[in-house]
Amino acid sequence: MLITLNKITKTYQVGEIEIPALRGVSLSIDRGEFVAIMGASGSGKTTLMNIIGVLDQPTAGQYLLEDKEITGLSRNALAQIRNKKIGFVFQSFNLLPRTSALENVELPLFYNSGINGDSLSGRQKKQKALEMLKRLGLSDRAYHHPSQLSGGQQQRVAIARALINQPPIILADEPTGNLDTKSSQEIMAVFDQFNKEGITIILITHESDIAKYARRLIHIRDGQLL
Repeated sequence: MLITLNKITKTYQVGEIEIPALRGVSLSIDRGEFVAIMGASGSGKTTLMNIIGVLDQPTAGQYLLEDKEITGLSRNALAQIRNKKIGFVFQSFNLLPRTSALENVELPLFYNSGINGDSLSGRQKKQKALEMLKRLGLSDRAYHHPSQLSGGQQQRVAIARALINQPPIILADEPTGNLDTKSSQEIMAVFDQFNKEGITIILITHESDIAKYARRLIHIRDGQLL
């Protein structure tokens, strides 16, 4: 099993008040799945994504990634897991505005230098990023800055950046939230294609028409899976 959550809870402390965000969530996701997690605002879906993506730690419970427990690992160990195992795609694109599409895609390769024997030259990093942009239909936009790209093109750059280190998992948090219908369909077609190639896609959305692209739908409400 790729991802296993056992009785995960997350409680936030605000002054003397405890606010439960997740209440004993247990979930398994196998390699190669395309899963959509749906829930209203405040349901706990973003908290769940942050824990799956190792951006946050649970208050209690067990998280196994590729059958290895990662709960309680050091910050450096968790950062390496994020860089090697998980690609992130967000609603707001999160591209660096003063750098080109190519440089945005290259960035994770520089963070990855020296990890697990990775030692690509600068030229090799550039070539790898160009090839990924070509796969996303953006080879003619490689040297454009984000302000020169449409919303759909910016999101494809973000997807290319998420995929450049060849992670087995992509976490997409409302990836079509800032896009029109046509661009949303194009982005979801990209996710569908990469899922068919074996990448596990975990999609957070509140849009039922977007969730339909997934092979499995999970609802969350008040911090519990339905």
